[in-house]
Amino acid sequence: MNDWTDDDELMASLAEAVEETDTVTERRRVAAQAAFTWRDVDAELMELLHDSAVEAGSAIRSTGQMSRVLSFGRGAFTLELEVGGNLVLGQLIPGTPGTVVVQQVDAESTTVDTDSSGFFRIEGVEPGLVRFVVTTGGQTLTTAWVHV
Repeated sequence: MNDWTDDDELMASLAEAVEETDTVTERRRVAAQAAFTWRDVDAELMELLHDSAVEAGSAIRSTGQMSRVLSFGRGAFTLELEVGGNLVLGQLIPGTPGTVVVQQVDAESTTVDTDSSGFFRIEGVEPGLVRFVVTTGGQTLTTAWVHV
């Protein structure tokens, strides 16, 4: 049994395991490796504060297409998101200009600037795993990966 104290040995073992299947794309391999690497000191993980998909009663089927509301926070900072179809509407709270990057496992990242009140719109977000990286006021905050 290996105690996995050698990072290079661990990464080699993980790479060997991944190579055993041809269903894993290179983009997924890179994302998986990034999940095991040390985060940039300037990046902080925002906590999921609210997800409308886990509210009581959300498992009931509806005939209409409903938007999903997500809220992430760190300290006094909040990222509010409304996801519907391939569109994400959001706001940085407190309202401040910044940059928002949506990273997708199976698609290219998209970067948008917020307006002076912190509002932004991102189109073309495909269903799947995504995370948001927000830069504002000299700090960078990152959400956990969520499935949209």
